[in-house]
Amino acid sequence: MRISTSVIWLAVLIALPASLSAQQVDIDTEIEKMLQAVGGKQVWANASGFTMSEILHTDQLELPVLRRYWVDFTSPRIMESSEGNGLRQTRALNIDTGWTVRNGEQSEWSSEQVAGWNSFWPGIPTRVFHLLASNDPSVRAEWRDGVIDIFIAGRRVVWIATDTEGTPVAYGREDRHTDTHFLGKPLQYGDVTLWSEAIEPGGDWRVVMVDYQLLTEPHTISFAPPQND
Repeated sequence: MRISTSVIWLAVLIALPASLSAQQVDIDTEIEKMLQAVGGKQVWANASGFTMSEILHTDQLELPVLRRYWVDFTSPRIMESSEGNGLRQTRALNIDTGWTVRNGEQSEWSSEQVAGWNSFWPGIPTRVFHLLASNDPSVRAEWRDGVIDIFIAGRRVVWIATDTEGTPVAYGREDRHTDTHFLGKPLQYGDVTLWSEAIEPGGDWRVVMVDYQLLTEPHTISFAPPQND
């Protein structure tokens, strides 16, 4: 089932350039269609972060893992909580520092770990929806062969492929096929409409969305490490 779903979305993605690249595409129109498809411009403009729950299926683990995320749209802060396969782990990026608590043991991140999560944060697709809806001046979008390229401060941070209705069907940070996330059918999560799952080619990695909620005050969530007594 996982492979067949990814194959369907791959076929959609391949078909997009043939149907759209032959005509003049207005990037503003494509962005408006995409924002409307995921819940509307106003909903995303008002948000300042999100919390999300998902189930990770991967060939590297015997059982699925339940993961929950908290993400701040306004500054690089991400917290991930994972549970499954005998693991209880929380990891967090807190702007220029990071930490992990794994099965009760706490450790601080290296500068390389902090830099890696900081490079990931700008191009989180739903954060991009917020920036586009807010008309953020640091964001620029271009149309390229059936996908929307998103640039922040002059650097491409993510590309998003949409169908003819504007619904996102895939995204990636590189142009390599192996780095593409193919997206499942759209589902309603409160005021927004997002994908039901994300799949990498080959079917050896898949996440199923359980819940997604936009936040208006992520600063009420602490991204600081727990204090040891």
